[in-house]
Amino acid sequence: MSLASKYIATLLCLTALACTPTVPSARFEADFAKATKAYDAGDFETARRYWKPLADNFDLAALRNMGHLYRLGLGVEKSPQKALSYYQRAANLGYAPAQFNLAMMYLKSDAIAYDGELGRKWLALSAAQNYPPAVSWQRLQDMALKPYEK
Repeated sequence: MSLASKYIATLLCLTALACTPTVPSARFEADFAKATKAYDAGDFETARRYWKPLADNFDLAALRNMGHLYRLGLGVEKSPQKALSYYQRAANLGYAPAQFNLAMMYLKSDAIAYDGELGRKWLALSAAQNYPPAVSWQRLQDMALKPYEK
């Protein structure tokens, strides 16, 4: 086998491995489901215990959900700044639901200072992904349905 053939075979094996679901991803999915079930049952501390490691590993939905817990004070001490931080991390990675939540915090002065420019920015970015609550809110506010431009 030539060196080029070995290189191509190695590259193909690595590509196949990269596309294969890993055991942790299956565990992460199971943990997310457990957290959601706990949240729905009103057991917010258990939900946080499952979502926190997922959020630490950049699971966008878990980041957003951690933001909810801190914004609303569910199972944790209410902290708008921590909520903002969690939403911001997911929003910066393009997660439309977190972008919408971030927009609402800025536009509704949800325990943070009102910032219309940032609120409109995050709302527009979320709506640009056709996230229904963002699109509806833009229409309700009679805002132009166009991408955010700075």
